[in-house]
Amino acid sequence: MPIAIEKSSGCLSFVRRKGVRVPYTEAQLERMLMQFDGDRDGRLSKQDLTKALESLGSSFPAWRVWRALCHADEDGDGYISKDELNSLVKYIVKQGYDVSKWGGF
Repeated sequence: MPIAIEKSSGCLSFVRRKGVRVPYTEAQLERMLMQFDGDRDGRLSKQDLTKALESLGSSFPAWRVWRALCHADEDGDGYISKDELNSLVKYIVKQGYDVSKWGGF
């Protein structure tokens, strides 16, 4: 599987290029992600994101959480708010996760 090096927004990323099947709309993915909001405050914490990425089968969820925050946490508060959720969805899809196999959905 080819690996590309990508630099954007001050973050360096090693991206595996692979096919993606996304049978869900972005709005559906946003709702699925918000199910991991453990304290129901309307934001996804690092712990919430770790659980979400683990459920997607991430081999290195802690590293992916850091990358996701780098891409989607626009205000830098360490959380993904509802306003930043769309950027998180785009990051997840870009990474090539097969969300059709997302556990529990």
